[in-house]
Amino acid sequence: MILLPRGNPVKENINPGKVNLADALGKMRQGKFTGYMRFDFPEGTGIFIYQEGRLISALYENDREHLIAYDAIARTFHEALTGAGNLNIYRLSTELAYSIHTLLHGEMLHKGQDLQLIDIKSLLVRMREEKRSGCLRIYSKEHIALIFYRDGNPLGFFHDGSTDIETTANSSLSVAKEPGAKVDVLVTRGAGEKSLADLMETADVAGLWGNAVAERRRQREEREGAASKTLEMRESDRREKTLTLFQQVAQVHLGKIGTSLVDKEFEKLKLNGSQIDESVLNGFYDNLSKGAKLVAGPSKIDKMLEEMKRGFKGLS
Repeated sequence: MILLPRGNPVKENINPGKVNLADALGKMRQGKFTGYMRFDFPEGTGIFIYQEGRLISALYENDREHLIAYDAIARTFHEALTGAGNLNIYRLSTELAYSIHTLLHGEMLHKGQDLQLIDIKSLLVRMREEKRSGCLRIYSKEHIALIFYRDGNPLGFFHDGSTDIETTANSSLSVAKEPGAKVDVLVTRGAGEKSLADLMETADVAGLWGNAVAERRRQREEREGAASKTLEMRESDRREKTLTLFQQVAQVHLGKIGTSLVDKEFEKLKLNGSQIDESVLNGFYDNLSKGAKLVAGPSKIDKMLEEMKRGFKGLS
């Protein structure tokens, strides 16, 4: 799971499976949006970061994978179409959007350190003395806060609800006092370029979305075809068992002619792969009863039919 403060919410709790994401990304670009889109799926998390309408970063991550750029976009599209995701959109300042980008693509120096066992003030001093550029991510079950550094100097703080890097530490450092709070130390190499390339200029977003939609359709058709084939095989087996049962019962009550009558009337049903049920068999029982009157009395016929009906229910 990718841990980030929430920022200033634009839209929250959207089902991305009901959104044309290629169009949505295009609208973000046209509206010169700055902030990030967060996709949470059972299988992983996707983050798309925008800076003044440019898609400067795309990341998809789970326990097994770390995908960036076009691979991340394609995988996020694929997961979104399962309908089991959640999309939140948060607005940020240009500076903060860039800082989040560098954070997500930085190196994890320490992960999940228990703050009860760490002197947070000493850790901040060490960042300054070692002239680190990067971020301290402090988090509990309820809140997340980031402290950004460049060359050992603190740039500011980012916590839930912020849209810009803040200079006051109260809200951010208060997270460190919450039960079970932990800290990650992430570092970056150099300041990099503040204005980054737009992935949407080089990625065929519409094509990636179209491929994801086509693949999802193929998988659905494959599942439906497999389910239909399974149902057809099950019904075929049920029809064969029903015919065998009726033949055996008719043989006991009417002899060989009973078997012939069953075969004849069963053929008239012309099931052709359709489901066999009691409503379909009502006509069969009536016709079999009429044919059996030539060789047996009413009581024997009734007993035979009752045994057939009871046996069919047992098959169901």
